[in-house]
Amino acid sequence: MTLDRQTEYHRVIESFDVLSVPEGIQALVREALDSPLWDWFENCDGCTCVSEFYWPTKYFRPCLRHDFDCWTGHNGWQASVRFYRIQRAYGMDKVRAGLRSAGVTVAWYACLKWRR
Repeated sequence: MTLDRQTEYHRVIESFDVLSVPEGIQALVREALDSPLWDWFENCDGCTCVSEFYWPTKYFRPCLRHDFDCWTGHNGWQASVRFYRIQRAYGMDKVRAGLRSAGVTVAWYACLKWRR
């Protein structure tokens, strides 16, 4: 499957209505999409260590925003909290969202922080 920027962008935007994503969460995701600080289509690699197997592309919205936070230096505890909130807005249950948030937090502090 070949991914293209325009199709993926529209999928992200359409997901807001399909899943009734709250406006505050939409704003967080849009910030990642529209920021001149990174190229979301090229730089997003999904969620390291906690990828969502059932999402059709690597642009799972919580991972997209979390990658943006890490790429632009807004990582750490607040990024993990945002990651949790966006997962919940996309229908993930509390336990799974919490475990995934803990996983990316541990990965960040254990090794990813030191690679940049």
